Amino acid sequence: MRQLTVLGLVLLLGFPAKAEKMVFEMSVWGIKFGEMVVTRTIENDSTEIYNVHAKGKTDFLWMQREEESKHEVRYVNGKLVSSDYVYLNKGEIEKWAKVNREGNKYRITSHEGTEMLEEPVDFSMVKLYFNPTFDKHRVFCEEDCSFSHVTPDAEAQTIKIRCEDGNRSTYHIEEGKITELEIHLAVATVKLKRIK
Repeated sequence: MRQLTVLGLVLLLGFPAKAEKMVFEMSVWGIKFGEMVVTRTIENDSTEIYNVHAKGKTDFLWMQREEESKHEVRYVNGKLVSSDYVYLNKGEIEKWAKVNREGNKYRITSHEGTEMLEEPVDFSMVKLYFNPTFDKHRVFCEEDCSFSHVTPDAEAQTIKIRCEDGNRSTYHIEEGKITELEIHLAVATVKLKRIK
């Protein structure tokens, strides 16, 4: 009987305590082309796991792409410990990035090479989905492994982000939750509207 009780406790502790999910519809020029699903799982008192999976297909004008991105980010005790990002077009990897904490530093390995980051990371872009705060002016961008400039506007209920690679995005917030995003690209603005 005691073995069953210990096993039951181990199994209970192994299951996520809390999971949240958001679904966004992606469109460009008013034409829906895919979805993005963002989840946060709280494994225990100290571990948070974020997953982002976006998939879409465009086949009009000069935009003929079949894109997919997958992203897993892990935080322990409020600090980033790992991030794994991959971006595919028509099933082929175009870019990727891995971040792993090693002591007080981070080893960044990507399609552009390897480098070390010595600055601590306690907030990154993926956390904005579940905590759209107006208190941050700089956040870590997991995709390009650099810090992004943030312009929060509590009155307008928007957060604008400019990444080092030049990409810009705008988060629209209502009642403390992100309802829409705009990703400003050179050729078009991609809109993401929350549907769940």
